[in-house]
Amino acid sequence: MDRSSLYTDLVTYPSGWKMGTHVHPHFEICVVTFGRGVFYAEDQVFSIQEGDVILITPGVPHDYSSVTPIRFAVLQVDHLSHELERLFFQMTNEESLHLFPLAHYALERFEKLFSVWLHMTSVRPNKLFNRLLKTWVELFMLFLLDRIEQQDSRITLDAIAEYIRTNLDKEMRVTDLARMIRMSESGLRSCFKKTYGLSPKQYLQQYRMSEAKMLLTFSDKTVQQIASGVGFPNIHAFSAWFQKQTGMSPTAWRKEQRRRGG
Repeated sequence: MDRSSLYTDLVTYPSGWKMGTHVHPHFEICVVTFGRGVFYAEDQVFSIQEGDVILITPGVPHDYSSVTPIRFAVLQVDHLSHELERLFFQMTNEESLHLFPLAHYALERFEKLFSVWLHMTSVRPNKLFNRLLKTWVELFMLFLLDRIEQQDSRITLDAIAEYIRTNLDKEMRVTDLARMIRMSESGLRSCFKKTYGLSPKQYLQQYRMSEAKMLLTFSDKTVQQIASGVGFPNIHAFSAWFQKQTGMSPTAWRKEQRRRGG
């Protein structure tokens, strides 16, 4: 790796700016250090704001625009060693792109590192220069990977789990859940399964069943009302689902629980 194989800068754009869709051969790490905007890639649209990290593999068409004045810390590298390429794909969960937020304290640390990095890349090269570049790129990747695998990603996953538990009556798609926390669908499924032992869909079904059983046992709501409350558009779909999961109809379950005294 040498200076000619990378582009790095701290760039600021006014509100209403739009870059235009483009493709490049670089591995890109882009961190929003100030402001709000929009990121477009792979037919998806993501709102971005201060602290958001965008990781993009080569060859992905993408675009940026600003809602307010916005500043990016940008690092693009043409070629990575096999070791660094594996590290990059580990950060993206083997996807072509990945988005995640940095906590405020982590963003402050990243900005300090980036400031030192910009100073270092501006000095006159010496015989150790290329080795220093590789070491610093690895440092950035390890710093961000640690944030992904530790509390920052856990916070966002907990938010999704809480959203599922408190919105059982709504239609949910993994696409929408992933977009809420700026992750890819496969990335969300992988991280969610690792954290909770269930896929988002399984987690949703588990809590829908738990809530349905509780309401059937302890409330006087009609089966239609319960079906609507746990996300089923009609009583027939709810009854078929409940029967398949428990071997009993909702009405039979309610009668059996009340016969046993709850």
